[in-house]
Amino acid sequence: MTEVNSNYAFQGTRGRSSTSVASKSATERLRAIGRFILLKEAGPTKAWYGVLFLGGVTTWLGIVGYRVLAGEGSVSAALSSARGRTVGPALIVFIAVILIAERFWPAVPRPILSRAQVVDAGYLVIFAIVVLPLLTLVETGFAQEISQHASFLVLGRLPLGPQIVVSGLILIGIDAMNWGAHVANHRSLTLWRLHALHHSQEDLTVLSTFRTHPLVHASYLPSLFPALILGASGTVPAVAIVAYSCLITLPHANLRWTFGPLGRVFVSPAYHRLHHAAEFLDERGTVNFGFVLVGWDQLIHRAVFPTGGTPVATGIYGRPVPVEQAGSVLAMPKVMMAQLAQPFAVHSKTDG
Repeated sequence: MTEVNSNYAFQGTRGRSSTSVASKSATERLRAIGRFILLKEAGPTKAWYGVLFLGGVTTWLGIVGYRVLAGEGSVSAALSSARGRTVGPALIVFIAVILIAERFWPAVPRPILSRAQVVDAGYLVIFAIVVLPLLTLVETGFAQEISQHASFLVLGRLPLGPQIVVSGLILIGIDAMNWGAHVANHRSLTLWRLHALHHSQEDLTVLSTFRTHPLVHASYLPSLFPALILGASGTVPAVAIVAYSCLITLPHANLRWTFGPLGRVFVSPAYHRLHHAAEFLDERGTVNFGFVLVGWDQLIHRAVFPTGGTPVATGIYGRPVPVEQAGSVLAMPKVMMAQLAQPFAVHSKTDG
């Protein structure tokens, strides 16, 4: 197999000309700006600018969100509610059960409290205490900006039938948008700088779901669109949100589970492990981008189903992101700081 030094889903052409941008239509200008700021073709230095730009936009949305919640007098209540919905008792119990299952049916046997689990548990704590409150502010600001400047996207009450139908449509829409954002995280050099941290894990565990750079969550804001557009027709029950959270956590588990025939519909741990392969499986590059549903990958012919055998090695070839498996145990806090700082380097090793 050909050696690779990145996990890009697509191979773009570097250095595309943008000299004719001025003569293009407004839509083409926006596309050119997007390529210039975000995509791989923009080059490493522009990727650094892209990270700073995304950080600035995220900060602005957070400020807007804080103003909205402060105006409603509910900042602390909203943050507490968001933490309860996302990292509530049900999800914690689910994760604990899967951690026990990993001890009995591991895809790759590893000692209790391995470095991978300790570091990923640290990212879970960071997510619950720091990232989730900030993300709530950013999401509130995003919803406010859409309501104020693109209200035509928000539909009124629709005759879609029972609430369960509306809830299903919203969840399917959220999954589709998450999948699209995930693909973008592999295509965009800017977003890959942020997403690479998640792929750097060489010992996958259910806790690896939370091994993400805080800023990468901004790339998944479009997943709010289905709820904004259809939300007027009914809200998604809390139990559905919890169930979806569990379903997107399970695929990272260190398990051989394929879900049998259901694995052709839902993303299983064995299916998602192939997405985290350290080296490309074939000439298509990275595969299996799905969060919960496999169908999106099948639409673009990027679905590869597990066939058994030895589980593939995970991580990123060449270790462009610092990993806890290298060095001493005492250096793990320093490694985490280096992981979080990596996207902000002018020239990052993840640029390929």
